[in-house]
Amino acid sequence: MSENNKENQVLVVDDSRVIRRAAVKILQKEFDVIEAEDGVDAWEELQKNTKISVVFSDLGMPNMDGFELLEKIRNAQDPVLAKVPVIIITGAEETDGTKEDVLQQGATDFISKPFDSISLKTRAATHINYRNEVQSLEKAASIDKLTGLSNESAFNQQGDQILAYAKRHCTEVSLVRFDIDHFAEVFVKHGKEIAEQILAKVASLINEGKRTEDIAARLGVSRFALLLPSSDPQGAEVLVSRICQRVAKLKLKMGSEVFNIQFSTGITSPTLDDADIEFSDLLKQADLSLKKAIADGGGKIVKYQSLKETNQEAPKKSDNVEVNLEELVLKLSHEDSSVSNEQLASAMRKIIPLIAHADSNLKLGLSKVVLHLKKRLHH
Repeated sequence: MSENNKENQVLVVDDSRVIRRAAVKILQKEFDVIEAEDGVDAWEELQKNTKISVVFSDLGMPNMDGFELLEKIRNAQDPVLAKVPVIIITGAEETDGTKEDVLQQGATDFISKPFDSISLKTRAATHINYRNEVQSLEKAASIDKLTGLSNESAFNQQGDQILAYAKRHCTEVSLVRFDIDHFAEVFVKHGKEIAEQILAKVASLINEGKRTEDIAARLGVSRFALLLPSSDPQGAEVLVSRICQRVAKLKLKMGSEVFNIQFSTGITSPTLDDADIEFSDLLKQADLSLKKAIADGGGKIVKYQSLKETNQEAPKKSDNVEVNLEELVLKLSHEDSSVSNEQLASAMRKIIPLIAHADSNLKLGLSKVVLHLKKRLHH
């Protein structure tokens, strides 16, 4: 296998073991080849393996045929998977009409059975190289040149995807907006070169302070953002505070004058109980919090509070029912029917922190359950 192609795997999908083995024999010296005997196996492999760079697929297969597999690939939610080249292996029974249909569904190319080694290797190499070039161009177009962080367009696209995942899987997400206080004064006083050095240094501190899965971006001249998947309000604030403290240690010395660099910060961590919420809504919420932080004098972290939260009514009596957990458990063990729903709800609210702590320390896999309980019992 070529050293250059370890990251570019080829998936061969055909219910004929003879065809699969023939393809593997031709390609294996230059590519890492994976086999699948039908569309079901192929789809499972594609979903878990991000290194597959091209797919060769037969049309007529049991369980899931080539038409269905192609449709699933082109409609995949992962944009990288949706664009993977799919080369259809055609036999003598396929008509020109069939080929036209498959092309309309998004097939990239065709190769006829029995295939020769040159045609197969050439198609694999050509489509892999083209795909890699396109991905490189797309990556370059999504990066802010000065800071190396994502640009606004790429950030919004990634934000839409992460929010959709969070709503679908009932996980938490937080969005952070930063702005360097009084940056315009620095730019005017000290010029573009100094200002850009500050921006690059601040961007590196954000990048170093975030988790691997977090996405950092530059959205304006001195405005930055962080998208934190699976992050609750407390976790987001801890991470942001750490970054802000690092930035605050930066000092710009210009002669006898020292300029302290600091962030104003806005955070939003939606409950996601609103199915219609969009990523643009989160950006507005974080921006409102950022503006409040700036208006309050700068150097502050402000968390967004919705109208529902700020105008929350006084708790109902049923929310304040006092319960003794030990007595309640004893009653339930004796099937005492006098235990009310209000008492049960109050008890559950009391033990949510216990469940969350146990989940975190013992790795119980209950994060979705905890989030669901919080939503149901605090609304």
